[in-house]
Amino acid sequence: MTVARCYALRWKHSLLFCLFVLQCVALQSAVPIAASPIEAAASRFQRTVLGLESAPDEWRSEFAGVALLHLAEIYLGEADLARSEREESLNAAKLDGWSRAVADYADQLILVQQDVATGFPVEVFARFPDEASLRVAGRTVILNHPRADQQAAYEQGVLLDFCGRRNCFSLTAPDVEPGTAPEPIPVSAPLVTPQWRFTERGPVCSLNSFQLRFGQAADLTRARPLCTQLLQEMTILAMEIRWQQRHGVAANWDIIAIKATPQRPQHMVILNEGGDTLLLSLPLLHAQPALLKDIYPWLQAIVGGKIPGALALDASTYGWNSAYLVPDAN
Repeated sequence: MTVARCYALRWKHSLLFCLFVLQCVALQSAVPIAASPIEAAASRFQRTVLGLESAPDEWRSEFAGVALLHLAEIYLGEADLARSEREESLNAAKLDGWSRAVADYADQLILVQQDVATGFPVEVFARFPDEASLRVAGRTVILNHPRADQQAAYEQGVLLDFCGRRNCFSLTAPDVEPGTAPEPIPVSAPLVTPQWRFTERGPVCSLNSFQLRFGQAADLTRARPLCTQLLQEMTILAMEIRWQQRHGVAANWDIIAIKATPQRPQHMVILNEGGDTLLLSLPLLHAQPALLKDIYPWLQAIVGGKIPGALALDASTYGWNSAYLVPDAN
């Protein structure tokens, strides 16, 4: 299959197929890929890969095993999706071919992963701005998701897995003055327990300096879990951004956005132009983009390690009074 023929295919998955062919070329190639310097705007994933270039061999092997396994699972998922769409498609034969080719590529990735497990040396390369790759036994694999809009989710998934096994802080930590130690951050966000008080205008849910005011017609059986969930999402988001900053990730509050991820319960939180992303379950914040903007002052204070100023929100602004439902994960 040539790249020219790939571009000639006119069906739903043609763009994915083109990328797949290019990935296959990379998988078979033994030509070295020179790493380019990482600029300041590089994502944490890119800086992690750069740090791994000079890390111990076992670190590179563990990273390669994680990255390849995640990538193989993604391609197997693409093959399953193509098979499930076959009956409704006018291009059933091409979808069959696509699903087989993608499944075969996933099998090749698993074979490379097995080479890593066997003990073949691993080389990793970071190329700014948006490409990382590894080479094992003469075969090069570009660590790209077949769907460009899901690349950040793939990278974050790899980081969550790998950095749960190794101390990635040593690879990505920004320079600090000698003798100083970073402020400790909780490993996980604490469970929140909001307080309630009842006024003539309706119930008020609060936690420290934050208040969410409900109208008189609010259904408390729904208001209570909703407020708790909202505060939990806010706390988790703030703690996770603090963790990212500890690893040198900048949060650009002008572009932070929460997006759904297909076939996953988590949401992608885009932190900056470099593509740094969080994978978190934030159904309330995702469903209310205006709310995310409204709580920025509170989030920024928590992320900065400061006591947030008073923030009072009206539940009716977001449709949360007598007739609301807590949204699902997506």
